[in-house]
Amino acid sequence: MPLISIIIPVYNASEFILNTLSFLELQSYKNFEIILINDGSTDNSLEILKEFQRKNSNTIIYNQNNKGVSAARNKGIELSNGKFIAFLDSDDYFSPYFLEKMLLRQKETNADLIYCGYNRINFSGKIQPMPCHFNEGNILIDYLDKKGYFHFSGMLINKKILIDNSINFEINYDIAEDLFFTVKLLTNFQCFCIKEHLFNYVQRTNSVMSSPWTQNNWLNDINVRRDILSYLIKNYNKDDKEKVLKLASISIFLREISYLIDCIKNFKYKEIKNYIKETDFFAKEKYIEKINFNKKDRKKFLIIRKNNHIIWYFYTLYYRFFRFRL
Repeated sequence: MPLISIIIPVYNASEFILNTLSFLELQSYKNFEIILINDGSTDNSLEILKEFQRKNSNTIIYNQNNKGVSAARNKGIELSNGKFIAFLDSDDYFSPYFLEKMLLRQKETNADLIYCGYNRINFSGKIQPMPCHFNEGNILIDYLDKKGYFHFSGMLINKKILIDNSINFEINYDIAEDLFFTVKLLTNFQCFCIKEHLFNYVQRTNSVMSSPWTQNNWLNDINVRRDILSYLIKNYNKDDKEKVLKLASISIFLREISYLIDCIKNFKYKEIKNYIKETDFFAKEKYIEKINFNKKDRKKFLIIRKNNHIIWYFYTLYYRFFRFRL
């Protein structure tokens, strides 16, 4: 009956944190601790956490100035007492059988990493199971290629591998930091799975991922993916390294396309010109010929490649006044 540490960063989560915690109270596997990192909340989140702690002796609260989600998760790892770790955001929740089934699979395989599928719950409450191939073993290629994609909160992780290999969250980033963390794990360890959707990711209208992105958001996201590529160049040494590096490079290119299209939609033509001038964006056109780019991404790239304000302007009008209304 190993102890499992569930690490939850909390920042101004008073509207939904109790829902997340209520599903933890329903877990069929009972030997777990909840580590709540209050990351400088300015609402009454801390009072809610303290009230919950009074009723649940397996709860640890750590209060800190706002340092970001990565620093909060790293502090959670530091404070954890469990043999295994799971991460959860303050608005998401586990199935009541998440811990039991994940641990059972771990015992069957003796694996350091177990993952499951996840559901996306949209703004209206509709539950959508996300596609997953549920491959096992060395699954980094599947993960980068989105064929075996899963959410990092749908993982059970042996704490020992984090400590022994100094694997943590990069504190310089608050976007795509979970992607980098997962790549580090999959670079170094085999991963096995439960072929069920036991984690629920809740979309919220005011979250970072669902709100309109700023230029800073986009550039941070792209920079994280560049850091991932650098990490893989230095640390990934399996036979399929060439394919892994290509997929990581393509990931950067796709995010660049998304960023520049977002600039077009918002009439930010100067930002596009500057980005194209300062990077090797157009040199990456080779990827379009070497892989199966979907029609949508190919069309976006061709619009950017025109490098013409008039074409960009009409695309903006189309997007804003025709496609958006449809």
